[in-house]
Amino acid sequence: MQAKPCHVLPTDFPSPIKLPRFHRIPSPAKIKIPRVASISTPDSTSHGPGRTALETVDDSVAAFWDYQFLFVSQRSETAEAETLRVIDGAIPSDFPSGTYYLTGPGLFADDHGSTVHPLDGHGYLRAFRIDGVSREVKFMARYVRTEAQVEEHDPETNSWRFTHRGPFSVLKGGKRLGNVKVMKNVANTSVLRWGGKLLCLWEGGDPYEIEPGTLDTTGRFDMIDGCDSLMDNRSNCGDPWDIAAGLLKPILHGVFKMPPKRLLSHYKIDAKSHRLITTSCNAEDMLLPRSNFTFYEYDENFKLLQRQEFSIPDHLMIHDWAFTDTHYILFANRIKLDVIGSMAAVCGLSPMISALSVNPSKSTSPIYLLPRFPGKSSSNRNWRVPVEAPSSMWLLHVGNAYEAKDVNGNLQIQIHASICSYQWFNFKKLFGGCFLSTYYLRLSRK
Repeated sequence: MQAKPCHVLPTDFPSPIKLPRFHRIPSPAKIKIPRVASISTPDSTSHGPGRTALETVDDSVAAFWDYQFLFVSQRSETAEAETLRVIDGAIPSDFPSGTYYLTGPGLFADDHGSTVHPLDGHGYLRAFRIDGVSREVKFMARYVRTEAQVEEHDPETNSWRFTHRGPFSVLKGGKRLGNVKVMKNVANTSVLRWGGKLLCLWEGGDPYEIEPGTLDTTGRFDMIDGCDSLMDNRSNCGDPWDIAAGLLKPILHGVFKMPPKRLLSHYKIDAKSHRLITTSCNAEDMLLPRSNFTFYEYDENFKLLQRQEFSIPDHLMIHDWAFTDTHYILFANRIKLDVIGSMAAVCGLSPMISALSVNPSKSTSPIYLLPRFPGKSSSNRNWRVPVEAPSSMWLLHVGNAYEAKDVNGNLQIQIHASICSYQWFNFKKLFGGCFLSTYYLRLSRK
């Protein structure tokens, strides 16, 4: 088995230092309200008759400026559907009717001096209801009423006070030392419509079910605990890492409220077999030099069809993954414990994620091909041995993966993914990294 890059599409984002003066971001010292991530309003300085500020800069700088407004807190909701006004173009006459749901972080600053990382922002669900006949779009927006949102928001005064640290944030206006509220499920990462249910997912906890018409939050939806209940009583068998895991589980669950298995926010739909595929990892594996991943496949009624667990002897962090007709594909982003970062995180001086750092100890990037249907596979390949792709690259998101046969009948797996170099990836600066390329890999099995 070998892996080789087929195409590399470089991307280059302009540095904010090179922005024209009217795009400069005001100093935080001049701004009294707490905010995050360089949010400001363009200067209204005149740039000549008939010209606007954006017309004096190129598209790349304009894109950078637009990026700043991704992290403006939304203090209001749109509980009643409003018809949107078309300002440019038109809805095609043959456009299908339906609803587009979009979730993402909506609140980044509270009323007591604290700001949070975008990944810890409360989930803000939007619905765009498209009528292909009248060619109108109606809009609604509601916060997902997670346990953390209910605790931190006062609906009577519409004020916010952050009490949960979350994995990526430090509360400047809240409790730091001894704050064990790390697992802040904000349901802000992805939306799933499946089996008659609308779900908002987060990286590390149960999804929240939403009423599709009103966007009211119904409550948590148990996708995996019932599936894993029969697996909780396995013996340690004398394995030292199993013993360590047994000691860590009650601490992580009892003190930090971490679920035994963390459901990943990226799911996949197998359109051929009409299956939903999800995966989870063990909570304690973030601290151990091994990684356990469990894959679940459901039918269209959310009935569990199959469940498989794989234990990989490496310390990994997985955010996105891929599948083909015969394999689950994991891209092994290697991590390690950061002792200094762990001490700062425990003291509340830095985010909890700073307890981890990337591990660039090897010059290659492992890719694990896990058999999706072991009983039907004709290959005798050991799935525990990864395919080593050239260069140390951290995979962020997968575009696609599929299988094909070459002229000699050999199986090829092609993967389209977005990656960056380990040297540019820093847990403390997730929104300030330099994303180098979109990478296309071709895996050939002889």
